Amino acid sequence: MNRRDTQKWNSVFRKLALNVMLRGCGCCLSILILQSNLLAEDSLELLPLPLPAESASELIIPDEECYQLHDYHYYSGPGSLSPFAPPVQYDHSVVEEKPPLFSELSEGFLHALETPAEPLAHLFEHLLCSEHVEPHTDLDRHAIGIQPVPERPPLLLELNEEFLAPGFLRQGIVTPTGAIWRPSLWVFGTFRTGINQFENGTSPDVTEWANRLDLFTQLNLSGTERVLLGLRPLDEQNNGTRQFSGYDFRNSNGLDGLNDQIQTLFFEGDFGEVFPYLDPYDRRALDYGFSIGRQPMSFQQGLLLNEDRIDALTITRNTLNGNGILNYRGTFVYAWNEINRDNLTGPNVLGNDNQMIGYFTETDIRSSTINADFAYVWSNSGADDLAVMGLSSIQRIHGFENTYNSSAHILASFPTNGETNLAGQGELLFHQLSWTPHHTNDLIFLNTFWGIDQFTSASRGPLNGGPLGQTGLLFSAAGLGNYGAPLDNNASNVIGASLGYQLFFCDTREQIIWEIGGRQDTDGTNDAAIATGIRYQKALNQHWFLIMDTFASKRESTDPGHGIRFELQSKF
Repeated sequence: MNRRDTQKWNSVFRKLALNVMLRGCGCCLSILILQSNLLAEDSLELLPLPLPAESASELIIPDEECYQLHDYHYYSGPGSLSPFAPPVQYDHSVVEEKPPLFSELSEGFLHALETPAEPLAHLFEHLLCSEHVEPHTDLDRHAIGIQPVPERPPLLLELNEEFLAPGFLRQGIVTPTGAIWRPSLWVFGTFRTGINQFENGTSPDVTEWANRLDLFTQLNLSGTERVLLGLRPLDEQNNGTRQFSGYDFRNSNGLDGLNDQIQTLFFEGDFGEVFPYLDPYDRRALDYGFSIGRQPMSFQQGLLLNEDRIDALTITRNTLNGNGILNYRGTFVYAWNEINRDNLTGPNVLGNDNQMIGYFTETDIRSSTINADFAYVWSNSGADDLAVMGLSSIQRIHGFENTYNSSAHILASFPTNGETNLAGQGELLFHQLSWTPHHTNDLIFLNTFWGIDQFTSASRGPLNGGPLGQTGLLFSAAGLGNYGAPLDNNASNVIGASLGYQLFFCDTREQIIWEIGGRQDTDGTNDAAIATGIRYQKALNQHWFLIMDTFASKRESTDPGHGIRFELQSKF
């Protein structure tokens, strides 16, 4: 390249750089003028700004509009610059989506059930002198700052490692099997004390003071292995019933339930974690969970089996997937002692030399969680042998107006040696539906059931009553003293439902549940009943909370029933 070409290219570069600088200064000047006009209180108009031709087509707003932001007015006319996006015009040609007929009818019915929720919230807001919890979506102008985190409530006893506390993990112990254990000991539990007054027109009247203490000691060996010991020293189990320590005001005598019975004692772990040397490369699929000992047990949400304590061995295979299955879990159970039988004619009774085997599964798919369960109970006499099966589906239903939580159950029982009061033939259809109304944090639930013939659960604890206890507060006992269920919870030849409203107050530290329910016999025995009840619950601090229950009921051919109870409960 010669000298003349070099001078020519230098001249071109100078002109290009000057052009870029002028355009940049022009843009900066335009922005400064715009800002000065926006901030001037006395300025009511924005003067048109000269813009380059290539950018004017992008920034000129064709229609004349007047915009207002806070106390300043801005005018944008042809050729002027506006910091606002053009308004969106409603297009009347767009057809508004309409719900299908089924959704309109079904969700219209559920929407009608929401009607009492708002008046109830206002009523209890005045009675409790507490603010009803409502969602707030407006952004606050002021920063709330860093909020303090509540202190961790310690357990009654924590040795070697604290429960959910920050810190470093201690050095583990290598066992001969290759497992690494970090032993720690925790002691925790629940204490309940309350005054009960109960009259339902059929059961004996109750006026009592009752106490209950659930005390647990847990020895942690690793993240998957533990030993759990549980005691209930203030209430004693005797032949299928429980005696609570306290005082009987009706008969003016004390109640002694002191005992040293072992309520819970089992070891649970994972076979692959206990013996890691057997599969050092994790290729043999030896991850089988297991437990052995006296333990609580519940399947099908307590409809098929609901035991406080049962001596059993369980083996579980988890995390199986494929072919549309996200996760599959199967559990084999063999129980040999402490099997209480569901009694169709009275309180549940402890079975004589009863044994049970069962296989219980849980399958997660894209839209639902499916449980398919089977249990068989037998004895040496063979008089009350019973097979029970259950199938359920739990899912969230996305409707046109809202989203709903749904749980549907189908269960059946088949005696193998003839029907007895402990082994009946029948079916149970059970459904739970709940949802949160728009613009609230409250919950509405509608539970329905239909017992065909004499459905019988495989095993039920002394305080758990019949299978229908899951229906609501009116169908379940308190679990403290002799305060029973306001409505009978056996599932023989009956149809019924419960409707409830759960309302939250005082930043969810207080809540009210109002429920109405009823049951109607289907065998012509004229045993229909209806009841309504209220539960009030208030958190006092991190450990203590107050519970108050009351109900009124009426059963055919009997006097009206009523009851009230006050309970203090502490978790430590």
